[in-house]
Amino acid sequence: MAFPLPVVISALVQNDKILLIKRIRGEYVGLFGLPGGKIEKEEHLSEAAKREILEESGIESSFKNYLGFVSEHLIENGKILQHFLLHICELEPKTTEILNDSEGKLDWFHLNHLPNFKEKIIPSDFLIIEKIVKNKEGNYFNCILEKSGDNYFLKKFESF
Repeated sequence: MAFPLPVVISALVQNDKILLIKRIRGEYVGLFGLPGGKIEKEEHLSEAAKREILEESGIESSFKNYLGFVSEHLIENGKILQHFLLHICELEPKTTEILNDSEGKLDWFHLNHLPNFKEKIIPSDFLIIEKIVKNKEGNYFNCILEKSGDNYFLKKFESF
């Protein structure tokens, strides 16, 4: 059985636009989501957030705020495939020019237009943006996503 995976997820917002990445590997391939990745053993959360953004986009940033935490179970056929411990961080980009997209295609999306792209965004990431980033509705959520073939269905996104 795999251990829960600590991950830093970063919200870079500039001029009412948020940076999203189209996944090309791992879970959620083909869907847009917030950039991020594993927290390394020697890193503090703020360092991991800045490193992941730099690696994925080439954008230098500064740590602005810790927004919240999501405990996410990804299930398939009734079994937990992965347990992600998602630390949601707000970063301040020093530039908006995307210099690197080796981890997947990156683009800036206007926050008010995200509902138009909802089916192309990881379901939990869509709610993270709406509830945690935009509306500041809470700082801890339990989430369950169910994988069926290449599709992902949100079963639970509950705040405490």
